[in-house]
Amino acid sequence: MKSNITSLFAVLAAFALGPSMAQAQGGIDTNKKVDSEWISYRDAYKTMVWFEKFGKSKNLIQNRFQIVVKEKQVSFDTVRLTLNSKSGVMNLNLDPLGQTQLPLLKAAYDENAELSITPRIGQFSFRSRVSILLRADGNYEMSDLRTACEQSLSFLSSLDPAGMNGKKCVGVKFAFDKKDSSAAVELRTHQSTHQAVGIQDNVLLWQDSNIQLKVAQVRFDTNFDKSHLVTRSSPLIAIAVIE
Repeated sequence: MKSNITSLFAVLAAFALGPSMAQAQGGIDTNKKVDSEWISYRDAYKTMVWFEKFGKSKNLIQNRFQIVVKEKQVSFDTVRLTLNSKSGVMNLNLDPLGQTQLPLLKAAYDENAELSITPRIGQFSFRSRVSILLRADGNYEMSDLRTACEQSLSFLSSLDPAGMNGKKCVGVKFAFDKKDSSAAVELRTHQSTHQAVGIQDNVLLWQDSNIQLKVAQVRFDTNFDKSHLVTRSSPLIAIAVIE
């Protein structure tokens, strides 16, 4: 995941950790493989509640519930996730990465409601995935990105102190749909200079998922602390790079 300053971007999407950090990447991994088309809401709730209980600063990051399919390519445009409880059925929209904002409902937890997936997608897992909050205007101050990275690292360290020991924030990644022809990231310095950030095609953002994206990565540098990044189109996700 190394990149030099001349190709300042390669991916900004949720977190990018080294290969040895696959289990901690982005949050909690249930490591649960299932062949059926449903998930225990109680299990999902337990996976996601850690972020809600996290007491340190988290205003620049978010935690999303994600369906992960490793073995084959799945278009989540055609997949539906619904929460089925005694009080009714709630549709949970999935983004192109298989992510949604899971509501934390005590009543559904107590009755151990079901999360159903249609159509059947085969073997899958689910996890929490921490990412940087996206801005509607596509304008990101480097100082805010550095803070968001530190917030991400702080949360992951609370989950896995030993695994994250000695890890540091080194950059950020933006990831775009591989069909996004307008995907572009630009670094603008306080001296009014503009520099395009390189984008790599067909990149796997996470080792446990086969979703390929266009990724731009920038590594933190004190020379750019007063700079900001601009995205031409909306990225699917932004993550911290932690090594």
